[in-house]
Amino acid sequence: MLYTFDVITDHNGLYMENETRLFRVDVRASETIYNQLAAYIAGRIADGTLAAGERLLSVNAACRSYGVARDTVLAAYRVLRRRRLIVSVAGKGYFVARREACDTVRLFALFDAMNQYKETLYRSLVDNLGERYEISIAFHYYNARLFESLVSEARGKYDYYVLMPHFNCDVTSVLDRIPADRLLLLDAWPEGYSRNCAAVYQRFGTDSYEGLKALLEKLRRYEALHIVYSGRFQYMPDAYLAGAYRFAGEFRYPVYVERDFDMDNILPGHCYMAVSERDLAAMIKSITAKGFAVGRDIGLLSLDDTPLKEVLIGGITTLTTDFELMGRTAAELIRSGEQRRIANPWRLYLRGSL
Repeated sequence: MLYTFDVITDHNGLYMENETRLFRVDVRASETIYNQLAAYIAGRIADGTLAAGERLLSVNAACRSYGVARDTVLAAYRVLRRRRLIVSVAGKGYFVARREACDTVRLFALFDAMNQYKETLYRSLVDNLGERYEISIAFHYYNARLFESLVSEARGKYDYYVLMPHFNCDVTSVLDRIPADRLLLLDAWPEGYSRNCAAVYQRFGTDSYEGLKALLEKLRRYEALHIVYSGRFQYMPDAYLAGAYRFAGEFRYPVYVERDFDMDNILPGHCYMAVSERDLAAMIKSITAKGFAVGRDIGLLSLDDTPLKEVLIGGITTLTTDFELMGRTAAELIRSGEQRRIANPWRLYLRGSL
């Protein structure tokens, strides 16, 4: 059902009731009402009905004219401000931004590290945002103090912030320094964080449990699973390990977490999961030197899929999130201004290494 509201402008350009142009709320649409309203006003700006410098309705007047709640109007105006289509002036109201102010949206992206799968994520984000967005990127390499320093330095200089809080320590006080309506958390959501900001994240505990569960019959060919990772320059979420231990307890299958593992200790009849690409390369080198066959004598798994793992030694089985989809979803949230939290799906690519 469509509800129709009449809205007009007076000789000063202010929206008034009974205008011939129509704002329609589509109650069947998946789009929120505030995004529908924001899109309507953005359309009036684009077609010239609202000129640069023109004043919009006050929040209370907009409630009456559009027939929507006060919070809906405020949310719509926030979306338009984030898109730099309008500006607010203290004590005077909201105005259509000058054209030079709304051409480019400045975005600060703070990633953990750049590798092949994060490059896929970054390229997807950039491609789906489009040319209006000017992106600056930095890396914290799992250093919480560097993360805090980079966020503090960037605060107030950008229109939007995309942060990757890959830490097992609490960095929520740093996240709180960025306004919630200008913040998107990417790839990780801190446990217990309840702030209303946008996010596209992995459910590490659930994903690791479900992924290993899907591999149970393959894993039973081997005596145990060893999760191998380097403690330095590598983030291994506590939640991911918790999910792996949950799997081990429920199905009575041995799982060992091997931090800074000596690759010379690789044993036939066991399965090994490499967290980083560096560890994967070291594993393959050691397995080859010992004369073992991957997929027969030794099982091999890897986190985070890349094109190389598709073809390396006949194909490496991977448990991964969909990084291309993550970037696309993040771009959609940024463009729409929605403050939703979306869990990104995991994928299993079963290949010859298991």
